[in-house]
Amino acid sequence: MLGCFIAVQGLAGAPAPALPSDHVAVERFLGGLEKPPVAYQARRRMDAASIKLNESAWMEALTEYHPNAGFSYSILAQGGSERIRKRVLNKVLEAERENSSGGEWRRGNLSRSNYIFEFDGRAGAGMLKMRLTPRRRDSRLVSGAAILTATSGDLVRVEGRLSKSPSFWVRWVNVSSTYSPVGGTLMPVAIESTADVRIAGMSTFSMTYDYHMVDGQAINASPKLLVER
Repeated sequence: MLGCFIAVQGLAGAPAPALPSDHVAVERFLGGLEKPPVAYQARRRMDAASIKLNESAWMEALTEYHPNAGFSYSILAQGGSERIRKRVLNKVLEAERENSSGGEWRRGNLSRSNYIFEFDGRAGAGMLKMRLTPRRRDSRLVSGAAILTATSGDLVRVEGRLSKSPSFWVRWVNVSSTYSPVGGTLMPVAIESTADVRIAGMSTFSMTYDYHMVDGQAINASPKLLVER
């Protein structure tokens, strides 16, 4: 999956945080890992391009997730290369639907069962860095780092390379996912990736989220975009 909707039993074997406040922030981050995803509704904008093929495409979709109903989407508007829309943008949404069914989301989330976490020092601008080592090769897991706020341990960004290529046609994928509090709940707000694709060459992908509802709370809701369930 190009957008990618992300631990030993603690920090054993990892370098100790340099400051007591760092330790508190890290423990807070680790303590909040096992929370299940909450219900949400968001309008998303996706863009993808291949420099070698000189093709690009975009798509806007209304997406919804509910713990009982799973993930669903409806395409609102789209344009550009039909090939990229079908082979990239549509597949991103379909992969998310498959990975959110039942308990499948647990296989790709940021958790102790999926990752080994190691404190890796300060990342500048008041941030801390946690090294992420996937416990298995999986196209849903990132080998890289999680960037946290030093004051509260809130997740700001996950960046690195997918630990396994999503398909034979993709040599590697570098991804960066940005998170921010939305209505009091930490949610993904942007994803960017670069991939080396056979035939298509270097390809880029980005996705942004405009939330209308998170965990039952309306977020700048626009009635014409809200879908009744």
